[in-house]
Amino acid sequence: MRVSALDLYRCPACGGALSLSEREATGGELEQGILSCGCGCTYPVREGVPSLVHPPDQSYVPENAATYDDLLSFVARFLNDDEAATRARMADLLAVREGDKVLEVACGPGPNFAPILARISPGGQLFALDISPEMVRTAKRRLAREGGRVEFSYANGSYLPFADATFDALLHLGTLNRFPDVPRALAEMARVVRPGGKVVAGDEGVAPWLRNTPYGQLLARFGSFFEGDVPIADLPQHAEDVCVRWILGRAYYAIEFRVGTPPHPNLDVKLPGREVTVRQVVEAKRPAKGA
Repeated sequence: MRVSALDLYRCPACGGALSLSEREATGGELEQGILSCGCGCTYPVREGVPSLVHPPDQSYVPENAATYDDLLSFVARFLNDDEAATRARMADLLAVREGDKVLEVACGPGPNFAPILARISPGGQLFALDISPEMVRTAKRRLAREGGRVEFSYANGSYLPFADATFDALLHLGTLNRFPDVPRALAEMARVVRPGGKVVAGDEGVAPWLRNTPYGQLLARFGSFFEGDVPIADLPQHAEDVCVRWILGRAYYAIEFRVGTPPHPNLDVKLPGREVTVRQVVEAKRPAKGA
């Protein structure tokens, strides 16, 4: 963990700034330490990775990081599609440039690092988090082989440990269906992305028009794996330019949106043919206080 990255992190419990104590650092790299918040919460940093999971006892369904890549490779081949091209396409949807700052939520063993880093280097910064220590350790080994720099943390995607508007874009693929509170998770993703930045989030879910076809019925034999529904109604109110795509054999969905501002009507416009505004009509129909 770069010591300079501390300014971007926030307490996942209350959103407060974090301070560093009991530090063990080499140059600008923090290996061990304690991050503390004024609310009383503390978070350890071990082997350069801050543990910012909230709630502290948050449970998750463990996956085998060692076999993750092989499983996804099998799924892509089974769906008769190109996994590498799909990951490159998702990185393109982020619309990032050299020098941008990107967050990947639930990064797993890091299969999306290479296409993202290729688009933000030189000068860009990639932050990645996962709740699973096994996934993060595997992702760090991948970087040692492939090259590149990523700032890792352990965290729950529903309580992102970053300040508002920190990132230029955010990618999340493969866990959205399993979040216990999907609206909160999507709102958190939008919160940490600057206005105008992009969020791309998706998971398993066969295209609705294919579900009753022989193809969809075959996928249904895998149980609930491909039965996810697009949580379009769960998007935050400041999502704009929303687009839903079906990718990887049209068995996965990807929601793409830009972080904007919530829509609001012009209450001071006059009604057609009348000298009264919408605001006056609305206020006239409100019940009197104390009524």
